[in-house]
Amino acid sequence: MKLIRKLDECLLTATLVGVIAILAFAASSFLLPTDYIHIPLGFIFSGVVISGLYIISHFLIMIDVRRASATFSIVSIALRLVVITIVLILMGLMYYRWGIKLFNIFTFVGIYTVGVIIFALLHIIRKQRKE
Repeated sequence: MKLIRKLDECLLTATLVGVIAILAFAASSFLLPTDYIHIPLGFIFSGVVISGLYIISHFLIMIDVRRASATFSIVSIALRLVVITIVLILMGLMYYRWGIKLFNIFTFVGIYTVGVIIFALLHIIRKQRKE
């Protein structure tokens, strides 16, 4: 429990998003032998991408804390926007244009939304504890 309290918002969000993605994969794993294999695979892919973005954001923000600037925080936001946009466009093209049904675009949007909600809640909770 102490380890969880020591993690900052980005690492804790990455951990929780990873756990939620694994639980969603486990809950939808009955779809693996069917034609809907793209749903559980979408949860795993989304969890990896979104958790990875939050981990990268953590390291960029730590650089900013050491340098007492906001440059890498802005880079973190821009990187997240660019990566998510590219992944969504590629997933949409794969699924609807090229007929490659490997990952579900809606599971990606769902896991991203979960990550944003978790990050916002953690930030609000920790801000209230400091006051």
